Amino acid sequence: MSPERLSTLVVLSALLWPQFASATDSSTVTPAAPSAPSADRLVISANGSTLTGASGGGGGSLSWLHDFSSGVFGIAGEYQTLANAHWAFGSLSGSLTGGSPEAKWTAYGDVHLGEGDIGSYYGLQRFDYDVEGAGLAGTFDGKLTVQAEGRQYDVDTSHGNLPKIAVGYLWTPHFQTTVSYARSVSGNLGTELATLRIDHFGRTVNWLIGGATGHVAPPIVNFYTGQTGPAPQYREGYLGIAKTFARFDLSLLGDYLTVAGTKRITLTVVCTLHVGSRTAT
Repeated sequence: MSPERLSTLVVLSALLWPQFASATDSSTVTPAAPSAPSADRLVISANGSTLTGASGGGGGSLSWLHDFSSGVFGIAGEYQTLANAHWAFGSLSGSLTGGSPEAKWTAYGDVHLGEGDIGSYYGLQRFDYDVEGAGLAGTFDGKLTVQAEGRQYDVDTSHGNLPKIAVGYLWTPHFQTTVSYARSVSGNLGTELATLRIDHFGRTVNWLIGGATGHVAPPIVNFYTGQTGPAPQYREGYLGIAKTFARFDLSLLGDYLTVAGTKRITLTVVCTLHVGSRTAT
């Protein structure tokens, strides 16, 4: 596998992880019941994946989240491998929430900084990993949620900004659907994604199912003829389940991805430990 293609897959991993994380992060578009004030959480995740024509990969992360009455602050570290690449990064995240029961708003942001390397015929090639994002979400009448987000990627030779808009609707206290659209506006990401997701909220068990389609690489250019070929197609499907216990939550997430003939299957386990004081909401 060429370093250029592997770099694209590395960026794909960065694009996909926020979808996994949103399954357990109440600061996203899902208007689930917020955590109690002054609660601390430790989030431990581990994942493994298979990859067409390569050895696959895996990794893990450790996060600490502190809930305030008006927001959440988090710090995390993560390590990932994919084929002959590996990278590590640290993260800072935060969110603020305000408004009334009829119209709530949440502003959030995160920064991920690190580095890694890719093995090649010429030895190890180092690259930087730099991803920043910020967004604003509003929930109206406890049912309709609108979210706007911008995310800047600088990973190896891939650079660009990826804005996204999402709309979620809570049809019943137990079911919500969310649609989103993202398209890069700068750099060489060449990304355009449309996503559909369904969430079910139960007393002790939640589940989600979703998928995405689009492309995540610029069109192929024939330097001899000057003709431009179609951009590689992207297809993704994911399914997750989460169960709440007395002092921890456990999530299992599966993802199937295919792009440009390369297929990847990833299984992720997330354990959230509630280590701070909790009161009924």
